[in-house]
Amino acid sequence: MTPEMRARSVRTFVTVLVVFFTLVGLVVATLAWQGRGVRDYAARVAQAALAGKPSPNVGFTRPCGEVVPGPLPAQAQSCEVRVEGGAARVTVEVQGGRAYVIQRP
Repeated sequence: MTPEMRARSVRTFVTVLVVFFTLVGLVVATLAWQGRGVRDYAARVAQAALAGKPSPNVGFTRPCGEVVPGPLPAQAQSCEVRVEGGAARVTVEVQGGRAYVIQRP
């Protein structure tokens, strides 16, 4: 193996590593960005559910669309808000079997 071939092999290997880690970084950044939108939506729903100052003795469960009118975020498949003991718990299920849970006292 000549020094030129060795140098070319090392460059190819380094290029493959750089591309791999770049792609992994893009996937992580995309998931984080999508998750932030869902978490912000869940926080708005929790705030709206607690805006009426529910009694600590009353509990209820509702779809998020009844609490905050409008469509779910694009990534969300379902959303549910549960109010118990004066605290709200919002569960948003997203694609890929993941779920975000936001709890507000």
